[in-house]
Amino acid sequence: MTVYADTPRWPRHGTLWGHLISDTSLAELHQAAELVGLPPRSFDLDHYDWPEAAQPRLVEAGVHLVDNGKLTRILIRSGLRIPLVGRPAARARRSAEHAAQLGLTSVPRDLIVGLCGHVDPLPPAADAAPAAFRMTRDDPAAPPRIEAHQEAGRLAAAELLDQLDALARDQGGTGFIGQVLADGS
Repeated sequence: MTVYADTPRWPRHGTLWGHLISDTSLAELHQAAELVGLPPRSFDLDHYDWPEAAQPRLVEAGVHLVDNGKLTRILIRSGLRIPLVGRPAARARRSAEHAAQLGLTSVPRDLIVGLCGHVDPLPPAADAAPAAFRMTRDDPAAPPRIEAHQEAGRLAAAELLDQLDALARDQGGTGFIGQVLADGS
C-alpha cells in the first residue's frame, strides 16, 4: 500500500488539517483511512482530510509523509485528482447520482447519501440566501445537525428532511442518512 499525507496546514474546527491520498486507487485510499481510524465523512472526492492529532497513527500505519507540493504531484500522476476547477462539476454529478438513487426529483447543490464523504461548508451569511442550509444526519434515530443563518434555512432543512426520510423509508431504510448543502434558491 502506498498512501501519502501532507503537512496539516488548513485550519477548521479548532485544529489543522492535512490530506491523505493514494497513488493507486480510491479503494486503497478508503482501506488506509479505515486502518488509521479516519471517519468516512472526512472523504472529499479524491482525498481524506485528516486532523493534526492523527499523525502518529498515520506514521504507525506506514503512510509516507511528504510536502504539499509533492502530494499534489503524486495525486495528479495517479489520475485520481479532481482539480479545483472541476470540483463543482464532480459534486454536481455526485449529487445528481445520489438524488436519483433516492428518487429525489429536485437536486440540491450538494447531496451525499450515506456516511462516506462530506458536502461543502455553508457559505458565510453575507453570501448565503435566506433559505440556505447545511444538514448532516449520521443516524436516522437522532436529530440532524442543521447549520443555517436564518430561520428560513432551518425550515427548508426540516422540509427536505421529511421528504428524504420518506424516500429512504420507501426503499426499506429507517430514514435518511447523509449530508445536504442547499443554496436556498
